Amino acid sequence: MVEPSWVFALNVGELKEHTLKLIEIKDRSVLLIKKEDKIYALSNKCKHMVCPLSTGALEGHILRCSCHGWRYDIKTGEYLGSRDITLKVYDNMIKNARTYIYI
Repeated sequence: MVEPSWVFALNVGELKEHTLKLIEIKDRSVLLIKKEDKIYALSNKCKHMVCPLSTGALEGHILRCSCHGWRYDIKTGEYLGSRDITLKVYDNMIKNARTYIYI
């Protein structure tokens, strides 16, 4: 089994405010979102029907899935219809103008 580690995701300038950016890291589909100068990193797969969240819409800090409208809080990954359903949220950090994700 591979040990978790910080993995380079992208340069800070590549992610614009209020945008969704899909990246692939270590065979994982990760959605990066920049909101109010903070970066959020979430699993790109909706828990409902595994639709890609990268095609969804950002409404404040809420991400709406384009397939069936499921809504998630990007800060916590929590599905707004049930606290028992959450997306994987990845820790991230910025170092030397580069963004890293803890995978």
